[in-house]
Amino acid sequence: MKKIITSVFFLSLVVSCSNKGSVDFDNYQTKQVIDIENTTNSFDIIDRIGDISVLNLNTEDSWVYLNYPKMIATDDRYYFLTDKTYYLIGYEKNGNLLFSKQIKGRGRGEVINVGNFFLNNDTLMVFDKVLGRILRYTKDGEFCSYLNRSEITADKLYNLDNSYFGLSIFTDNDKDGNYCIIFDENGNRIRSYLTLPQYLVGYNATVGRTDMSYVYHDTLRFMLNHNYHLFSFTKNGVESTYRFKSSKEMPKDYFGEISGFDLMDPKISGKIASEGFTHSFSGLFETDKYIIVNYYLNNTYSSLLYDKTINACGTIIRPNNMFVESLVPELTTLDIWKYIWFSFTRLCVNDNTVYGCIPFSLYQILSSTESLFDEKINTFYDELKKYVLEQDISAGDMIFIKMDLL
Repeated sequence: MKKIITSVFFLSLVVSCSNKGSVDFDNYQTKQVIDIENTTNSFDIIDRIGDISVLNLNTEDSWVYLNYPKMIATDDRYYFLTDKTYYLIGYEKNGNLLFSKQIKGRGRGEVINVGNFFLNNDTLMVFDKVLGRILRYTKDGEFCSYLNRSEITADKLYNLDNSYFGLSIFTDNDKDGNYCIIFDENGNRIRSYLTLPQYLVGYNATVGRTDMSYVYHDTLRFMLNHNYHLFSFTKNGVESTYRFKSSKEMPKDYFGEISGFDLMDPKISGKIASEGFTHSFSGLFETDKYIIVNYYLNNTYSSLLYDKTINACGTIIRPNNMFVESLVPELTTLDIWKYIWFSFTRLCVNDNTVYGCIPFSLYQILSSTESLFDEKINTFYDELKKYVLEQDISAGDMIFIKMDLL
């Protein structure tokens, strides 16, 4: 019987700044392969969804600034930072607003361009990717200090194992053209890894509204556009821990001489789609039990939930028409679940709970389809309706929810 996960010989590939023999990007071998088209032992994603509940946040005056923000969820607090308006906001778990402050600017405690933000013990840290500056705030939002080193050149920066791990889409910031860079606690460059092919330089950034990188325990995981590997980055180097396999993978020489931002030409994305390749991975997240990712295959937008404990996958296909009221009479309960799943933008995880946001339009479609609800959807909708009415949520506002995976 063919297994979804295939164990293969693992070759550890480590490239240091001083090593002149760089490793070819496409030669990375992987530990495990996930065949996204294999239905052996597949399961229904909907069966893996537990409770869905609304984060009962007191909107007050600053909540409206949250438009697909970056998010941190701890056991007792929620923190948000939007790179649209640069509001840093903290909430208690009961929904009470702790602080709200705009940190855009060049002054003390301000940032020009947010790379990302993360929590180190009880310290909130915001990375300014323009200045190479790490700003530190208390858990109550008070600015306390910053690390300002021009050597910190990265697009995304994470704190891991008493060091800073950077991912740079502009590899000219690194003399060896490497994507992954490690800095010590003082911002000094230590090592770099993973030489990118020229066609990826300058092109790998946030896909959709979700960063394609995250810290998983003691490891920085990430994916790159037009590539099928899920990489793991630690002080020991870079390895391909998982690889998503399909029958419609783009050939390695597909782009020819085209590189960098030229890949953003709509004609190229249209060509990729018309040929049915597996492409545009997005929405990547991982819990202790699952890996979640979206992708296109044969012009169909799908979402994959991979269960690491049993080496099996479930997939769900996005409806062709989202939130079209004229289609309401034709909908089923499964369609409603699809609307919920694909309108939910995943922002962060804590254990096996996924946190994120939904647009007001989902509430509108649910308001028109109450006869199709099962018990779980009905419980969620009752809570959602109460929250929308009490907080006076309207079109354009985001609603934050959490989804427990079983």
